[in-house]
Amino acid sequence: MNLKLIEKPDILLEASFSRARKKAGAYAKQKTPFYTIKGKEIAKIEAPYDFLESTLLKVVKDFPSVDKLEPFYKDLFTFVIDVNETKIALAKVSATVRIIKNMRREKIIALKEIRYEKGAVQHSKDLTREYFGRVSSLIKKLKGPITIYNDAARKLRELPSIKADQEAYILAGFPNVGKSTLMGKITTSTPKTAAYPFTTKGLNVGSFIKKYLPIQVIDTPGLLDRPISKRNNIELKAISAFQHLKGTIIFVVDPLQEMLEQQNLFAEIKKLFSDKGFIIVINKTDVASDEQIEKAKKAFEGNFLILEGEGLDNLKAELLK
Repeated sequence: MNLKLIEKPDILLEASFSRARKKAGAYAKQKTPFYTIKGKEIAKIEAPYDFLESTLLKVVKDFPSVDKLEPFYKDLFTFVIDVNETKIALAKVSATVRIIKNMRREKIIALKEIRYEKGAVQHSKDLTREYFGRVSSLIKKLKGPITIYNDAARKLRELPSIKADQEAYILAGFPNVGKSTLMGKITTSTPKTAAYPFTTKGLNVGSFIKKYLPIQVIDTPGLLDRPISKRNNIELKAISAFQHLKGTIIFVVDPLQEMLEQQNLFAEIKKLFSDKGFIIVINKTDVASDEQIEKAKKAFEGNFLILEGEGLDNLKAELLK
């Protein structure tokens, strides 16, 4: 998600006032020195608002409306950031820009009404100075809202690119069962690892072509690789987001690991994703003994079973149906 960050208040102010000085310096001479001065002061007042409007309001407008998001991303937003806090922060940014707009209009009207007389030049400059001081005060008060927005934007920028309206295969299973290796064998694109806000690990997203369309393959380490009792609240909520995806769970079994724990994890995942299809892949068949493989097959009998290795072609054929 390509969300722009907002610069710190001091940087915004420096950029705004720098533009004001440049615009005033480029202002053409008028018929009299006084009208030239007034014109320069008006230019100084216009420039900061023009910059702040194009910079800050664009951020506000570009921030997606959570209520209009598809359920998958709506849930992800809710779990990754404090949506209400972020909305309030953006509302404060928007309100500040509106206040500055009204001030700009008032100061420009006041400048245009000044007639040449004693003290008129100083009065013109005082109006501009007052405006700059007020703008500076307002922007500095946005330090908190800007920090809140930037924190939210950074987290949202890390969200994986997953098309919720397209078919997906979600890999599940205990750590070190070979999910990443299997993913590399069944995907035609190089899996991309993206930062994952719910865990300290990465999210692997790859794809393969099925009837000329890309099909997503997703590995969610840290979410679907341990029992519910060991997951925190954020992870539990994140799992509900993945329930919105349509597709199939590929549960990878390692015959070298404890079988009962893998059976229990599979039972939990099957309850969580009861609306999805399941494929059991018994991995590491090249290093496991015949006895270990048979034990794994027996533990998961009754499910659609595929042996990695000699059965990999069968898995690919199943995915391409």
